[in-house]
Amino acid sequence: MTAEPPSHLADVLAVRRLSPSLVRVELGGPGLRGFTSLGVPDEGCLLNFPVAGISEDPVDDVGRWYTVRAVDEAAGRLTVDLVVHPGGVGGEWAAVAEVGDRLRIVHQNSWFKRPEDARWQLLLGDVVGLPAFGRIIEETAGSLPTTAVIEIPDPADRQPLTGAEVTWIDTPELGTAGSTLATVVRALELPEGPGYVYVAGEAAATRAVRKHLRHERGLPARSYGVVGYWRVDGKEWNRRFRESGADLRALYAEVEKTASDAEAALDVYEERLDRIGLL
Repeated sequence: MTAEPPSHLADVLAVRRLSPSLVRVELGGPGLRGFTSLGVPDEGCLLNFPVAGISEDPVDDVGRWYTVRAVDEAAGRLTVDLVVHPGGVGGEWAAVAEVGDRLRIVHQNSWFKRPEDARWQLLLGDVVGLPAFGRIIEETAGSLPTTAVIEIPDPADRQPLTGAEVTWIDTPELGTAGSTLATVVRALELPEGPGYVYVAGEAAATRAVRKHLRHERGLPARSYGVVGYWRVDGKEWNRRFRESGADLRALYAEVEKTASDAEAALDVYEERLDRIGLL
């Protein structure tokens, strides 16, 4: 589901450090009036950020997607948890964010599509997926058996997630050496009956998990959803992308024309990316 709402210029009302890796920002103000939530637990917003030394207001082409951790439409307030890390637009802003700063919300989207007949859900990801996992668990607590396996760079990033059986995996080098989720998923035993596996984390790791679920476990496409939020080799990949001159939208559109479904299209698309060094 995708929506193209009017943009909202939101004021930062509160900033709180949750853990070594996460900062919670509460947004509100007159510009957020009229904001309409998608009403889904992994609700994402594309946020434009200010750029130090260039503009104190959000810059149109400087944006990143973030999960809405909580929303109160009546009060006109929205909460976002951001991972603090060097080299990232949102992460570097979050490290120095202050009350009175402003962000702009320009798009909304959702990737979580749990079937209505699911009897259980498994959430698998890293610290970047933690905000979405937290909201999913809160909104389904008591109604659906939930297991979460979450990779974090610091033990202090653990959060209370009441309503789920949670396993924390400490990976201190997550941001530099990459994720271990591709190995972790192979050791997991899935419950009996129809369910839903939602995967959110580093791109290479989530891609490997998707392949495992689809080709090795043989899960139907409706039984899992996979989102790659970030790349451990982001700077190098961006360099290769610029040098390649590839039009990724056109490439996917070409693949989609002959694929039997979205998952089949993704298989071929990833093969094409691998050929041109952009996987």
